[in-house]
Amino acid sequence: MLTLGDLIQSPQRIRELGGCDALVAAAGVGEVVVRETGRKREPTMIFMHETIQMMKADKADALQKLRAVVSDQSVVVPLAKKPTSIWDHVTLGRSSSADIVVDDPAISGMHANFALNVDRHPVSVQDVGSSNGTFLNRVPLQPHSLTKLMVGDCVRFGQTVFYYVTQTLLLDLMSVTGPQS
Repeated sequence: MLTLGDLIQSPQRIRELGGCDALVAAAGVGEVVVRETGRKREPTMIFMHETIQMMKADKADALQKLRAVVSDQSVVVPLAKKPTSIWDHVTLGRSSSADIVVDDPAISGMHANFALNVDRHPVSVQDVGSSNGTFLNRVPLQPHSLTKLMVGDCVRFGQTVFYYVTQTLLLDLMSVTGPQS
């Protein structure tokens, strides 16, 4: 099991993720919305510089919020299928046949799945009719409906909270403060 602390101590271990985007487990209980929703900025020729500056500030703010809710002990899980997977998508659940196995009694055997590169979007999540639901940024997802994930999104399965990160954000997250106690 790879943790954020492992990656901070040995950055070359990021290769163990196989180039995949990842889920980073929250350090404590509860969810924190890292990414602001509903704010779209369309760059224009006149305001390109200001738009870029605002985007950089938003990224720094999201990175700071994310670093506050994860710890060196946070597990980093690649969004990848097991070599022996029989599923079309990356699956998450309590069952040993899931690609991502999470030991949480509030998670169903097959709780959710992740669709990769569907409709030109890198990652989407779908609750597959779980007993306790899947929540995206504190909002319950409709079962059997794909929902696009954005970098920094908070996803809760049962009582387990993860944050969706790309390899780039994970590298930034590793370098924000370095090792923590």
